[in-house]
Amino acid sequence: MINSIILILFGAPGAGKGTIAQYMKENYEVCHFSTGNLLRSEVKSKSSIGLKIEKIMGTGGLVGDDIVNEIVEENISRVAGSSSVIILDGYPRTKDQAKVLDSIKNGELRDSIRVLELDVDDDIVVSRISQRRVCEKCGNTYGPHDKIEACSCGGALIRRKDDEESVVRNRLKAYYEATQPVADYYKDRLIRISGDGTPSEVASRVDEALSRFGIKKRR
Repeated sequence: MINSIILILFGAPGAGKGTIAQYMKENYEVCHFSTGNLLRSEVKSKSSIGLKIEKIMGTGGLVGDDIVNEIVEENISRVAGSSSVIILDGYPRTKDQAKVLDSIKNGELRDSIRVLELDVDDDIVVSRISQRRVCEKCGNTYGPHDKIEACSCGGALIRRKDDEESVVRNRLKAYYEATQPVADYYKDRLIRISGDGTPSEVASRVDEALSRFGIKKRR
């Protein structure tokens, strides 16, 4: 029996999924899995699979389903039932991945899945990504509104090579070709909100959407 709500944060690269995940970690009881961070952890380990991932991510491509599915399923299975809300940030990216997610634990996971989609204009996405910084220690993402020099965990903030504009454009193209159709697959479990505006404006929209999903703020 799965007692956790699986919340998928959906949207183009740079739509604000990482920022919303951080907001939720600070205000809700959640367990957050960023697929990007999980993959980068493999890259950092210099494992054979990590070297393959590094080459793909460096050109803005999408990592193969077989690799991503295995990593995600392993982490969800580890915490399912022990956390009230599990956030998936960056997964699923394709219909095939979505079907695999629905099948985890013999299909018990399916009824627990909800999707929050952030809708942001492409030009805003490119601008955001070119200005964002990422903590090299914990993976938290910070945008131009965050006037800080280091992460709260003490890690240094860096700009990633895959955040260069040419790579971002390739990632957006891949997103619309392979990932956007996933929204149709989840249409009965999805709420779409605008990801544009100030952090407080977006947070307010997120709170309203989560309330509709039955997810309550930490008291």
